[in-house]
Amino acid sequence: MCVRWMKRIAVVLMTALAPDVAFAAQGEPRWLKKTSPAAVVQVTMQTGESFEAIWIGPDGDRAVFERLNPDEIVSVPTRSVHAVRMLRGRSSSNLAASAQLGAATGFFGTTVAIWLFFMSRT
Repeated sequence: MCVRWMKRIAVVLMTALAPDVAFAAQGEPRWLKKTSPAAVVQVTMQTGESFEAIWIGPDGDRAVFERLNPDEIVSVPTRSVHAVRMLRGRSSSNLAASAQLGAATGFFGTTVAIWLFFMSRT
């Protein structure tokens, strides 16, 4: 009876842990999939050097960034990157969303002001 339970536990553990082991075997960093292109990021290399850049995307086993200062395109091996952190408020997608929200607010505010003007005249 004890052997049967041990076999069942082993099967359950293998079933539960197999996807995690397969994911870890790929060796691809999570930030590589998580970071969207054109995002402004803080890149920290294994050597300790860090710089601000725009994430362009992966190129095989290399990561491609456009440095902000000095303005140059950098292609580095993904293994040499220690961490990539998103910088808030500097992404071009955030800028576009803010512009759209501002335009919508202005349009709505103007419409309400015109409506109130004509309602007050009647």
